[in-house]
Amino acid sequence: MDDVGAASKRHEVYGLTRIAVRRTRIPFPGNFLWLKYLPPIKRWGPYRELTAPEWQGILEALAAARARMTVAVTAAWVEDDGRLTPFPAKFPDAARVIREGVEAGLLEVANHGLTHCLLVDRAFRPRLFGGNRQYHREFYAFVPPEVQEANIARAQAILTEAFGGPIVTLVPPGSLLQPLTVELARRHGVRFLSYGRATSREGTLPVVGDECGVVFHDRDLVLGGVAWLRARLGALRGREVCFVRELGARLLSGAL
Repeated sequence: MDDVGAASKRHEVYGLTRIAVRRTRIPFPGNFLWLKYLPPIKRWGPYRELTAPEWQGILEALAAARARMTVAVTAAWVEDDGRLTPFPAKFPDAARVIREGVEAGLLEVANHGLTHCLLVDRAFRPRLFGGNRQYHREFYAFVPPEVQEANIARAQAILTEAFGGPIVTLVPPGSLLQPLTVELARRHGVRFLSYGRATSREGTLPVVGDECGVVFHDRDLVLGGVAWLRARLGALRGREVCFVRELGARLLSGAL
């Protein structure tokens, strides 16, 4: 599950820009002013963070299904003015329940970036006449290596302290990262990657591709409730549901 703690759920706002009419897709001004905030025009945010009681329900659903889940957590919340608040300080109750899930062997916490977005010139903020989806990725090639490394290192430190680490899986925001990013992540304890690329044990770090699991976002649970997760787990009854780090280890051993 992606996007836990990511302020993109507040700041990433864009609307429908094409409407299908028979076989033709015609332009639609879905990013104009307030239109991008209105359903069914709005495509992503804003939506809220999962609450501690919802996290408790998630743990109960996982335990009942004898399943485990990797949770990609963005380590710091980006405030409206660009300040960063570490996830455990911004959402202490949710962080406490997540740690309980880690200690119970139900959750693996993965690194989902420090910010999930670009802070320079407040690029992450919504726009009046356009969408801002492209600014809600953290590891573009043009982001200086020292910034990428600082973000990875700080995210690792925050998540390790909050959840009892080690944090060995990186889920890059927007499935975007560079070869340099991978090497920097390796230096700071990451051993596995999980994103929208083909599964592979070649390269600097093994990749557990999306085809190996059930990939979704916290938004799905915010909109559908814990019942949505129970239904997904029910559809997997009889199959092993495990952590990305476990799949990564099997990939390295040749068992996957």
